Amino acid sequence: MESAVKIRCITTLSATLEFYDFTLLIFLSGVIARVFFPEGSAMSGVMPVLILFFAGYLARFAGGLMYSHFGDRYGRKSPYIYSVLLMSLATPCIALLPGYSEWGLFAPLSLLVLRIIQGLSLGGEIPGAVVFAAEHTRPGRRGQVTGLVISGVTFGNVMATATVTGLYQFLSDEQVVEWGWRIAFMTGGVLGLISLWLRLSLEETPVFRESVSGPHHVVPVMSLLRSQRASLVRGCLVAIFPAITTSILLFMPRYQLQYQNIAPEAVFSVSFWGFLGLTVVTLMMAVLTDKVGRIPMVRLGCCLSLFILVTFDVIGSHPFLALLPLFVSCSMVMGAYEASMVELFPTRSRYSGVAFCHNLAFALFAGSTPMVLEWFCSRGMVMAPACLMSFYAILLLLSTIGWEDRYQDELSTI
Repeated sequence: MESAVKIRCITTLSATLEFYDFTLLIFLSGVIARVFFPEGSAMSGVMPVLILFFAGYLARFAGGLMYSHFGDRYGRKSPYIYSVLLMSLATPCIALLPGYSEWGLFAPLSLLVLRIIQGLSLGGEIPGAVVFAAEHTRPGRRGQVTGLVISGVTFGNVMATATVTGLYQFLSDEQVVEWGWRIAFMTGGVLGLISLWLRLSLEETPVFRESVSGPHHVVPVMSLLRSQRASLVRGCLVAIFPAITTSILLFMPRYQLQYQNIAPEAVFSVSFWGFLGLTVVTLMMAVLTDKVGRIPMVRLGCCLSLFILVTFDVIGSHPFLALLPLFVSCSMVMGAYEASMVELFPTRSRYSGVAFCHNLAFALFAGSTPMVLEWFCSRGMVMAPACLMSFYAILLLLSTIGWEDRYQDELSTI
């Protein structure tokens, strides 16, 4: 297998396997609530699970700073290889964790610790995969290779959705609560070990090797905060939109179950096919950005997303139609945003820049979105998902004013 093909396969597949582990919690939020936060406990219901979901995203930011610091100072290879190790340990531990009825308050506290460990791992995973793949690729293919990584991430959601759908199709609700959910997490642990094994044969990126004799920053992220503040702001803004939209999609099963009274089988079917379509179209848009540029694609996606204000009313009867503007616009921005962030920062602080923007956006916005939507929807404001998405689309559209598109530049010259 040629080196370029090998790198694309490993970075894409590894992102898929690790994100499968990370998103199981939200898809199984109702089950996790019954096991770890039952009625009569100190905290009960689904809101504590959403807080755990948020905690994992907050940990992503800390993990991203840690892994990217070593990645910019000592090389991309080691942090990227071992970022998956924590996830491979934490996920099967969740599968084996006793519930509230056995361990009492210690059970949800242990779940919180394991969720934080997952977040630390993922904080280095996605930025590491994106930078690693991009620095092994010439300019005319960067959109494609980073798009493959993001499609892999999205396909991790497909796998998680398919797993949960399978649980509900072959097991009763009580069986899923009693032991079925543990199968999904144990499978994730095995997939994490496969990902670790695949990465061991990777080599350092040529762009980083060429930069070893260049300027050296003791703390790369501090250098960015001093001299690259405009790039950091732009990077954060372009990451916020996919952070919000993917979290809305992750919240949709909960929304349709609770506020639309749709059967679980139908709900997870919509999520499965939606994420599968998003996986394919995101890659198509990423390839297209290598021809037309990143910023035009981002702007078009922002404009199309506003149509969700019109279509969202029919989500109960026509869920695919209602969410179509979200799927299309999200795929456009997701196809462009990682490559555009890579092209914002110089080599010796690139990993730190991408990790800072990506993880800050996902920690503050993706992690909190399910809680925010639950709060609004529980008070009768059922259009909250559409309104939230439209607001950030407008914000991102404004941020592209004056943004130089560097999709044709060599990374070593940025």
